[in-house]
Amino acid sequence: MNSTWLYLVPALYWAPLAAADYKTDIGYAELQTLLGAKLPNGAGVNVVHAEASTVGLSHSDYPIYAPDTANAQFAGKTFNFPGTRSTAVSAHANAVGSRFYGKDSMANGINHIASYDADEWLMALKTDSVSPPINGSRIANHSWIGEGGTDAKSIAEVGNLLRLLDRQVQHTEFIQVAAMHNGLSNAPLLGSAYNAIAVGRSDGLQDRGSDPVDAVYAAGRVRPDLVTPQSSTSAATPLVAAAAALLVETGHKRADNLSNGAIEIDGVGTVYNAERAETVKAALMAGADRVTHNTSTTDNIVDYRSSAHQTSNGLDDRYGAGQLNILRSYEIIAAGEQDSLEDGGSLDIIPLAGFDYDASFGGLASNDLATYKFSALSDLSLTATLVWNIDVSNDAALTTTLFDLNLELFDTTAQSLAGASRSSVDNTENLWLNLVMGHSYELRVKSAQANAFAWDYALAWHTDTVQAAPVPLPGAYYLFFSAISAMAWLTRRKAYRLARA
Repeated sequence: MNSTWLYLVPALYWAPLAAADYKTDIGYAELQTLLGAKLPNGAGVNVVHAEASTVGLSHSDYPIYAPDTANAQFAGKTFNFPGTRSTAVSAHANAVGSRFYGKDSMANGINHIASYDADEWLMALKTDSVSPPINGSRIANHSWIGEGGTDAKSIAEVGNLLRLLDRQVQHTEFIQVAAMHNGLSNAPLLGSAYNAIAVGRSDGLQDRGSDPVDAVYAAGRVRPDLVTPQSSTSAATPLVAAAAALLVETGHKRADNLSNGAIEIDGVGTVYNAERAETVKAALMAGADRVTHNTSTTDNIVDYRSSAHQTSNGLDDRYGAGQLNILRSYEIIAAGEQDSLEDGGSLDIIPLAGFDYDASFGGLASNDLATYKFSALSDLSLTATLVWNIDVSNDAALTTTLFDLNLELFDTTAQSLAGASRSSVDNTENLWLNLVMGHSYELRVKSAQANAFAWDYALAWHTDTVQAAPVPLPGAYYLFFSAISAMAWLTRRKAYRLARA
């Protein structure tokens, strides 16, 4: 691909919301039954909805990116447009918004939406320091993809954008949910960021992030992080963003009994440990289903981590952590924060679901081993996810540091290692294995670096009845495919390609 821009139009049909009950397949219907009137709906969570324009910069109608604010799906919502106003309604944005915050969404309580053209969203990242998220937003949805040229300047631009996004998540707890490219081709852009939540489809037929960007954003990392039962990544992504909103609301409103700490963020306010970006990502991944029985689609996960699909961080290279299950993820957050033994946690046993956020780990004036003890009172299946952000300096250099952490499960009854996740290139470690009734265990977070450091992480875990034997761990609606818009930098055009995912 050279430095010129390509413009394509959406050509494939995407079925309406009412065509299938995906909410049953992702655990929402069961959560609804469980909680009744206490069901979270994203109330109080401000969000960003970023969209690629359906026409490029050279078109007289540029930009067209916003949802129809008069649509019944968005009745009572407050929209603001931080950049150039959309010249017309985007059907793609309507479809995404309906799933993210619309009347039929899981997160229909979201009332404040900042609607961005993706070009201007990227330009907003181009600052020398981190700015507070617009309107105190906690979650951004990116159902669009992008790709740069192959020349050195374009490659550097892509790497720079990924660092800027990762920096935003790290410094402001601004959760970024990004679509991978439909099909096994590489052009996800924001889905390649370490600190984003990258989303695919339950058929596994999306980009897997195999192409490197630079020495930091290298090949070999696992993408996506998780999947949902939709026919396109544009449709899949807002389901994860909506689920994240339910967890953020839960973590914020129930702060007194769910979190052991908090942080104050300019322009946002108090963010409790249960609603931090790392915690939400860990809960979504640890709660995901590794085996599915979908009713809204014939696509199912039936051979998770089968031969040739096992990754060193304990995931499947097609499905990441598996299919979104908001019930299980909610149970993780609702179980509350459990400190490690080294940080004063229980000497006995922790609950069989829960999370921990450790603000300082790595051996530099802190512990470099964190232990969580529990027992299996019956045969159980365990999923556990460790998440930490890549460090991006808040200066013009954007210096990046990826710390190396490992996750292990030790069977203290058998005095043997039950499983381990030890990737040196990812920023998540994951376990999925069966527990033996009557055995006691320790989840162990370990530093894998020779030098001491101080960094934070979130750990989430969930146990359930054994459904299948996990593979042992080794050491108008559209299918949004490729409508592309150009991007303008501050005073000059750059070689960059954006598209609806």
